[in-house]
Amino acid sequence: MVEHFPLVDRLHTDVLEEKYGPIHSKIIIHNNQNRLAHLIDNKRISRTFAITFFLDDWTEDVKKINDEIKNGESIGKAFRQHQYAIRKNVLEVYKLEIPAWLKKEFDTNDNYAKARLSEFYAKKKGSPPVIYGIVVEIYSPDFRKAIINNLSLTS
Repeated sequence: MVEHFPLVDRLHTDVLEEKYGPIHSKIIIHNNQNRLAHLIDNKRISRTFAITFFLDDWTEDVKKINDEIKNGESIGKAFRQHQYAIRKNVLEVYKLEIPAWLKKEFDTNDNYAKARLSEFYAKKKGSPPVIYGIVVEIYSPDFRKAIINNLSLTS
């Protein structure tokens, strides 16, 4: 079942910052095909590990925003700063076993994490929506427990 996020202006980073304080991107890879990054707090603990698979039909405006993201700005904040509304079309939610390297980044002993696969849409008034990419977000168990229910597609 495919379900859309509620139409609100809160970003994933906003929710993380409410719980953990300032959040920063720790970029592992950002090239023309994909981006791997951790959203980390001031204690350098990863609260979300995100893998973004890029599409190749961006407008010039989105290409400029991508350069800002490549330089460390979070995806949602970069688009919001350019007056884009952000939406995620959730495709699927998973429970997965956390590999040892990610347990270390999450600073957890938990064995499972929740992961969400979404299309990341951005829309500027007067322009058609663009899909920036397909995103897999793996949440630290401290942030989102590895429980899948009907609300997992929207929260």
